[in-house]
Amino acid sequence: MAKFSVATIADKVPAQHRGTTALLFVILGSLGIQTSTAVVSTLFTEFSPISIAGLRMASAAVILLLLVRPRPSRLLRSDWPQVVLYGVVVTLMTIGYFGAVKYIPLGIAVTIEFLGAFGVSLLGVRRWRDGLLSIGALVGVILIAGPTFENSHAIGYLFGALSALCMGGYTLLSARMGHGSPAVEGLKGLTLSITISALLLAPFSVPAIPHLHTDAWIRVLLAGAFGVALAYSADGIAGRLTSAAVIGVLFSLDPVIGALIGTVLLGEVLPLPAYLGILLIAVSGAVLVWQTNRSGLKIPVHTAVLDAIVSTKTGQLPAIKPQQRRPHHPKSEENQKK
Repeated sequence: MAKFSVATIADKVPAQHRGTTALLFVILGSLGIQTSTAVVSTLFTEFSPISIAGLRMASAAVILLLLVRPRPSRLLRSDWPQVVLYGVVVTLMTIGYFGAVKYIPLGIAVTIEFLGAFGVSLLGVRRWRDGLLSIGALVGVILIAGPTFENSHAIGYLFGALSALCMGGYTLLSARMGHGSPAVEGLKGLTLSITISALLLAPFSVPAIPHLHTDAWIRVLLAGAFGVALAYSADGIAGRLTSAAVIGVLFSLDPVIGALIGTVLLGEVLPLPAYLGILLIAVSGAVLVWQTNRSGLKIPVHTAVLDAIVSTKTGQLPAIKPQQRRPHHPKSEENQKK
């Protein structure tokens, strides 16, 4: 069996198509996570969300280990902090997210989680008027919580806050994952991190195994395959194609996708103000990241636009100004006159 390598996918994407490709992979990852969460959420009445989260991670770890086949013995000392930290962040983010979904609608849980990525974007604010977009997000939170808080458990919002905090770290780490020694490149580091997460959750997941019925096993395996193995790999590939700032823009689609899936698959019809709040937070997040990371050039909208906004290698703004021109060469002018 040939090893599945993210490099074979990301490195073959032409530079002018990297922005669009990253967008497609983030959408794919979001659909995988939100749909699989909707599928396993029906099990939360029988089993603890943490137990299901652990089984989901374990099945994903098995799939990735078989496909990627990383070699932990080859990791350098400098690789381990990245792998372990990512595993811990993913574990806590999953616990917070699943815990929130048990008590509050999926669309609201996803939106609260996205506030973590929004917070990362605020760190890059350079102008006070860009920071005003945070007011839009705050209004969105009020629109969401106002009509739904009375019908939900406060603990759901606390779990959502945990997932949001971890989402901020996940946004930054996704762009860095796979950069290091050959032992962690591509999906090798991600696979080891998912395995670490499965081990951390094992005390909660292993006791639930004897009680799982056939339907539960099918749901858990699907969640592991599509909600973790596929989704996190897609985010990892997107991180290789762009930077953390651009991923922050793309993650703004999560609240909208989560609200749609919650409505369609779970029948969670929210009050109109809640939908408006979700849309307001998503738009505020996308505009904030766009504004705080754009270059001074007016770039036409095409498939390379996201890649042009932030340098894929350094994550810094391109040092280009509209008035910059090519160096002046007197000799070339003389030749033109001749």
